[in-house]
Amino acid sequence: MNVISPGEDIVERLAAVLSGVLATGSSVSSSRETHRQALRGATAILPAVQAMHQIQEWVRDCRGDVAWEGLVHRRCRMSPSPAGAEAIAESAAPDGATIRQVERAGWELVQATVKVLVMGRRWCVTHELARRTRPSQQGAVDHGKLTAPGAGFDTPPDSGFYRLTDADIASWADVSGDRNPIHLLPGRAAEAGLSAGSNEVVAHGLLLGAISLALVQSSSLRQTSLVFIGSADVPASECSAGEPWVTLTVDLSNGDIVQGMRPILRRR
Repeated sequence: MNVISPGEDIVERLAAVLSGVLATGSSVSSSRETHRQALRGATAILPAVQAMHQIQEWVRDCRGDVAWEGLVHRRCRMSPSPAGAEAIAESAAPDGATIRQVERAGWELVQATVKVLVMGRRWCVTHELARRTRPSQQGAVDHGKLTAPGAGFDTPPDSGFYRLTDADIASWADVSGDRNPIHLLPGRAAEAGLSAGSNEVVAHGLLLGAISLALVQSSSLRQTSLVFIGSADVPASECSAGEPWVTLTVDLSNGDIVQGMRPILRRR
């Protein structure tokens, strides 16, 4: 498992992945502007990345390496510390995580709240995850899928279009340390209850969140809420073929993301 390094190093590495995606945008932007947007998105998502890393370590330490497999990201909330508490020493130890788990209708639901110190500021981050605990029943709604394959959604008039590949997802996995097989191995996302096909992987929720935050800035003084209502399903590359990609549509007024006619990320 990769170790998450603090501060500017991890921001630059996350931004490098984001720059590759943003550079495919439909609107013409200079490389300098693209890098500026990527740095903004990487900085904004860093508290969530650091918190997810701590949760991943907790899950593996308490339940073993395989316990992280198949967990699907459903929601992320990031709240900054009060203005008067910003000047905290970088060496201060972050607080521990509060974990709540419940089983419901064949799914394990996990809510984890972590306090993290990121570049001198303390954040409270809550991640909500889910894992299918038993095979879907015959005739169950949507055949046990956590996300639906389509949900009729009109493209907003003020939108940007960006390409996403499985190489982008693999790069994000390397930098963030989240190598859940649903992001890297074709078919594992479908097994986990997502709408992806047998030859598809799904993007990390925090990669989608970073793209959204890079393009539509969030206030550093208020809570940022990311709701993952669908998965970004991306075909896996094959040695004999060119690199496949999918198009993400980003509403540039509010940061919501759509794939095809299917909403996959809502900002709150």
